[in-house]
Amino acid sequence: MTEKPRRAKPMSRDERRATIMDAAIPLLVQYGRDVTSSQLAKAAGVAEGTLYSVFDDKDEIIHAAIHRHIEATSMVDAIAAIPPTSDLAGMIRTIVELTQHRTEQIFALVAILGFHERTPENAKRRPPDNEPVIQAITDALLPHRARLSVPPRRAAQFIRYATFSMTHPLITGGDIVPAEEISDLLLHGFSAPVDGREASGALTSTSPATAEPTAAS
Repeated sequence: MTEKPRRAKPMSRDERRATIMDAAIPLLVQYGRDVTSSQLAKAAGVAEGTLYSVFDDKDEIIHAAIHRHIEATSMVDAIAAIPPTSDLAGMIRTIVELTQHRTEQIFALVAILGFHERTPENAKRRPPDNEPVIQAITDALLPHRARLSVPPRRAAQFIRYATFSMTHPLITGGDIVPAEEISDLLLHGFSAPVDGREASGALTSTSPATAEPTAAS
C-alpha cells in the first residue's frame, strides 16, 4: 500500500510574515517602492490575498521588510541555517558571502528607508545592532573551535568587521574585495607557504584555541 505524502505543516502568522519580508528585499532593491503586490506575492510563493491576511497594505510590507533586514534578523536566520557539517573554510566563505550580500542590499535600501514617511526618525538614525550577528557567527564557529587560534567570538568579530570594511563602498572607494579573497585572508593571513607547508593562519591553527570562560564567549 502506497503511503500518502504528508502535507507540509502550515506556517504560523509570524513565519508567513518573515517569508514575505525576506522575499520582498530583492524586489525592493530592483524596483524600489514601485514593486507591485503581484510581484511580492509571486516571490513569496503565495496568493496576493495572503499578503494582506498578515499585512495591512503594501507600505507595511515595505516598512517591515526594510526593518527586518536592517535589524539583522534575516542575517541571523541565514547564518543559523548553514549546515553544521560545513568545514571551517566553507563556513567562513558562506558567512563572508552572506555579509557581503547583506551589506550591498542595505546600501541599496538606504534611499527607500530615508524617504519612507512611516519610518520613525529615531529608527532612521539608529545604527545597525551588530551583537545578534556576532553571536550567530560565534555559534556557527563553535563546532570548529579546535581549529581556531582565537576564541570563536573573536573570530566572529574578525569575520564581521573585516568583511564589512572590505565591502563598504565608502571605505573601499568602490574597489570591493571579492568574498574568496576575504575568506583566504581570514583563514591564512598574509603569510606565504613556507617549505611547502601552509603558513599559520589568522583564524586557523594546528593547536586548539585558548580556553574560554563560556562556550559562547
